[in-house]
Amino acid sequence: MAAIATGTSELDSISHVAQAGDPPSELGATGLLDTIQACLHARSSEWIFLRELRVGTGLRNGAAQRLDAFALNCFAHTSMKRVCYEVKTSRADFLCEMKQPLKRRIGLRYSNEFYFVMPAGLLKTSEIPIECGLVEVGLFTHEDRESAFTPMGGGFPCFDVESRPYCRITIPAPWRDTPAPTWQFVAGMLRNQQKSFRDAPAKQPNQQRLPFVD
Repeated sequence: MAAIATGTSELDSISHVAQAGDPPSELGATGLLDTIQACLHARSSEWIFLRELRVGTGLRNGAAQRLDAFALNCFAHTSMKRVCYEVKTSRADFLCEMKQPLKRRIGLRYSNEFYFVMPAGLLKTSEIPIECGLVEVGLFTHEDRESAFTPMGGGFPCFDVESRPYCRITIPAPWRDTPAPTWQFVAGMLRNQQKSFRDAPAKQPNQQRLPFVD
């Protein structure tokens, strides 16, 4: 798809827009994560992007601990940057989360940056906890496209002009030095990756021309 990214050089490394895959048509939880992956973690040689990541291989308090999305940078010069995403599709969902601050402790523990991901315009920046960032996802209107090359609201959008979805880091998350992941967490990542490969649609066989036989 034809894609454009805008912003400063400081954000260039995290605002690359993917050239492969169709953008989401709706802004449900899956659509939000599709846009995040396409805009911020498109390079599979650089990023490992995992969805619905189960933390570890066991249960805690009778229920599996899960992260909506987790991205690991594979380059040493980035200090193997780890980013956790918590998706909220409504304002009510976010406010409910704010009443349970311990719920995001596991995501903060394993990440260097923690972001809430929401449809654009649902929150005020003052509502985001100081230890977190905010990524907004939306759809450009026809009028928006004319001014799409300028920063909006202090953030820098990544977007596809033709299909309209965009992603912007409205509030950059503060960097936190956190301990290395445990072996249980690594095992959970490997299981998640195996499941994504297993559930992926089978590759169509290449067509072959059959020779005529007399």
